[in-house]
Amino acid sequence: MLLGEVIRKYRKIKNMTQEELAGRLGITAPAVNKWENGVSFPDITLLAPIARLLNITLDTLLSFREDLTEEEIGAIVYEADSMLKEKPYEEAFQWAKKKLEEYPNCEHLIWQIAVIFDAQRMAQEITNPEDYDPLYLYLKQGGTFTFIPTLAYIQPS
Repeated sequence: MLLGEVIRKYRKIKNMTQEELAGRLGITAPAVNKWENGVSFPDITLLAPIARLLNITLDTLLSFREDLTEEEIGAIVYEADSMLKEKPYEEAFQWAKKKLEEYPNCEHLIWQIAVIFDAQRMAQEITNPEDYDPLYLYLKQGGTFTFIPTLAYIQPS
């Protein structure tokens, strides 16, 4: 869930208007409206006061969890697969690289992304394949691989 959606959800749970939230934080109601509509974000110094006011943790406010769920991983992999079918390989690869930077410790996601990108790289006969080595994405994040003939196996660090 996006930050503005979280603010809106918990503000409504507390039965507060945007004006009330703004007044308690010393800002304007239009600023709260912009947050909730995804137009802008609160200043970083307001995150803790917002969380306290809404009676939630910063993790909840920022939608932070240690691990992705299987459903979230599946959705990302599905999106990557769709991108590989609809967009140039380079564009899909750069998107996947950003996703893995967003979730650098999710080895299940890293492994699945590496598998589908490696398969597509071979199927599409991509020139300069070393520029698109999906295993590099994982190694860049500090992971380790044990190579077995015809299969790359991720060994958790």
